[in-house]
Amino acid sequence: MTLTELRELLASAIKGTEFESHTYFAGGCVRDFLLNPDAAFVEADIAVELPEGGIKLAYFFQEKFNTTAPVIHKSFGTAKMTINNIKIELVMTRSEKYPPGKRHPYVEFADLYTDCLRRDFTINALYQEIMTGKILDPSQKGYQDLQARVIRCVQDPLHSFSEDPLRILRALRFAVTLNFEISPETLSAIKTNAHLVSSLSTNRCSDEYSRIKKLSPEQIAHWKKLLEETGVLTYLKTRIPELTKL
Repeated sequence: MTLTELRELLASAIKGTEFESHTYFAGGCVRDFLLNPDAAFVEADIAVELPEGGIKLAYFFQEKFNTTAPVIHKSFGTAKMTINNIKIELVMTRSEKYPPGKRHPYVEFADLYTDCLRRDFTINALYQEIMTGKILDPSQKGYQDLQARVIRCVQDPLHSFSEDPLRILRALRFAVTLNFEISPETLSAIKTNAHLVSSLSTNRCSDEYSRIKKLSPEQIAHWKKLLEETGVLTYLKTRIPELTKL
């Protein structure tokens, strides 16, 4: 099923409801749709600009499509479910504040623009209105960076990477999988904050590495080159000893 087909299905369900003008595809699925509109999707993220909107919409879809019960994470205002064999995560638009040294943020309902600011890269901060198909770019940089094939942090990269160092590994993975360039200021911040990778849990690093191992040999070689050039490899080895064999 393409994202357009899924959008039309969901639009017909929410028409005339409180969700009609507040529901958007968000993040990577919008990015990938713009890169290849005819691609088949196996997962998608939905943002709802209503308090507790993600959870409320998940229960609405459960009844509408007669699905199994969604998995709810109330503290984050998120829900996960499957519709027509597509894994969907539903969230309310929100702000996030990371306590020092903590992986999980405090979250509060916020508007779409504020939700955009919490995202890692501009290419992942794009939205599509489910009712109309209109693309929204609150950062005003996402679409142009997608066209230019550039990975750039939404906010100050030094702050972004210190807030969650996993974003460093995600930037390198996207550079390889999408064949994009990393913007100069983002690349500089990766080099400056490379040591923060050693603060990540082994589980988070291993999950990221499991995605890399599915890539082609050429892509893996490119990834390792980026690790070496940025200084990240030294610190990632402390979490994934297997990297010494690459």
